[in-house]
Amino acid sequence: MKHIVNLTVFFTSILLISGCDEIDPLKTPYKTSGTVIEVTGTQKVLIEDFTGFKCGNCPEAADKAKALSQSYPEKVILLAIHSGETFARPSGSKYKVDFRTSPGDELFNTFLGATGGQPNGMVNRATLGSSKIIAPDGWANEVANQLSKKAPASMEIVPTYNASTQELSVNVATTWIEEGNTDQYLSVYLSEDSIVYWQKDYRKTPEDDSAYVHMHMLRAAIGNFGTWGESLGMQNPGSKVSKTYTISFQGKPWKPEHCHVVAILHNKIEGSIVLVDEKKVKM
Repeated sequence: MKHIVNLTVFFTSILLISGCDEIDPLKTPYKTSGTVIEVTGTQKVLIEDFTGFKCGNCPEAADKAKALSQSYPEKVILLAIHSGETFARPSGSKYKVDFRTSPGDELFNTFLGATGGQPNGMVNRATLGSSKIIAPDGWANEVANQLSKKAPASMEIVPTYNASTQELSVNVATTWIEEGNTDQYLSVYLSEDSIVYWQKDYRKTPEDDSAYVHMHMLRAAIGNFGTWGESLGMQNPGSKVSKTYTISFQGKPWKPEHCHVVAILHNKIEGSIVLVDEKKVKM
């Protein structure tokens, strides 16, 4: 089926509708100011969008994620994960480039599974029912829920790109507001915007769009700790841990001026995201 349910966002009534769920406007963590939703909570949210360039419904899901990031400025972070054999595997004369990555494959196989449909995603890797996977029409509701929470730590990301060596160095300093534990791991990812390449889009005729602009594409895990990162250990409130990671751009098609660093503090055992932030790479 080529059509997925549209999500309607009513800003003027401060009401978010996602599927059949409603959010009580008296309990929402935001207020409206024009078309911008001003968040009063301290948490940020990551939408991990499992996608693929041969997935004709995926551009509509990407538009929903983009709308949420625009509604919650600097609060909603996006990561497009090209993954799976069905929609992301290169084939034919158009879809030749493999945008899949090792961390993307691990995330896909761990959370969605080889038989999982796309588009689908996660919102701070929160569990709803028995799954962390949420369809695009449910993202808005869970984003609002996550933004109602208090961030248990703060994070400062400083990316430094050396054009001579083509190496990116990233320092991530995490300061705990509440007590941390040994299950909390820090993962650092590289994403890239403005990649013009083929994308199937069922809303268009013809369906294959050669000028589609791919945004927030997961490119790699930064450093030597891979998808799941490294443990930051048991931490008391007020504790600060600074870590530095590097990645080489040599021989890669990545354009540093279009890249962002996404740092995720997550519970490796339970899976949920504790804290997330993003920083643009400056030249």
